Amino acid sequence: MIKKERSIPLKLQKVEALARRLPVSHPKRALIEQELYNRRSGYRGEQSINYYLTFLPEKEYYILHSLRLPNHVGTFFQIDTMLISPYFITIIEVKNHGGTIRFDAKFNQLIQTHSNGNMKAYEDPISQVMRHQSQLKIWLQNNKFTGIPIHPLVVISNPSTIIETTGNSNHFKQIIHRTYLTFKMKELEKLYKVERFTKKEMTRLAKKLIKQHVPEKYNILHHFNIRPEEILTGVHCPKCSFLPMTRCYGKWICPSCKYSSKKAYEDSIMDYTFLLRTTITNKQFCDFLEVTSRTVATKLLRSMNLPHSGNTKGRVYYLEMQ
Repeated sequence: MIKKERSIPLKLQKVEALARRLPVSHPKRALIEQELYNRRSGYRGEQSINYYLTFLPEKEYYILHSLRLPNHVGTFFQIDTMLISPYFITIIEVKNHGGTIRFDAKFNQLIQTHSNGNMKAYEDPISQVMRHQSQLKIWLQNNKFTGIPIHPLVVISNPSTIIETTGNSNHFKQIIHRTYLTFKMKELEKLYKVERFTKKEMTRLAKKLIKQHVPEKYNILHHFNIRPEEILTGVHCPKCSFLPMTRCYGKWICPSCKYSSKKAYEDSIMDYTFLLRTTITNKQFCDFLEVTSRTVATKLLRSMNLPHSGNTKGRVYYLEMQ
């Protein structure tokens, strides 16, 4: 039973917004496009295990995706997917690397080799998921859940990836292809036979995890050292991302693909939220969406039924990230 759905990562949504609104000639354009590719690939990898999770007995497992929890030292740790059963907890780190990947036990790193021979090193995901295991154990103890086995797994989501290992570490047993996930869970069910949870306790734990989940704050312009004035303004086309659409007789029309919509501006408001701030005034609305009439801007803002403060002239509207 899914207790927390997998959501589109906020960082991915912000990178998508930045990619839409960064000029083609911008010196950091290639960097942002690579970042977008990597984050989309990672999210696709996480999504790809959903199918295999459907084979788990629904009444036996609680599934929570995309958790970010506070740890005992004042920072946070993130878990791609957590499976809670009456007997144990499984935490899953999903990797979508292609080509050939080699897990190096001596230096605790993952080395990826592409088909063209290019190589790249990454942090060892086994060490990463074991670090999450350690932090989750302390989190559980601090929240009055003790003696619960936590089994870490690294799931390789790309079915064509070749997995190699060096050394004789038992940790390699924690690495599987996504297609083996259901069978691996069957193995764990045979390994952990002592019941640790009642259904009521499983529900209490799931609620506690969801309550303590903290979405990450991420200032993408600051991260990439891009100034707000470098961002392209105007309403982007929801279909082809062309900028800017033209407003005519109450509709926005895309000069490129001819798509038209009265509400096309709402997606661009989300871009504003992702890139700049979570509040907006009439003037800021006009400046970012290139709306020349403040009367039209007021009408459109009011139609969104946003929470607000202040009088008509100095009103501030509060935006939420979706």
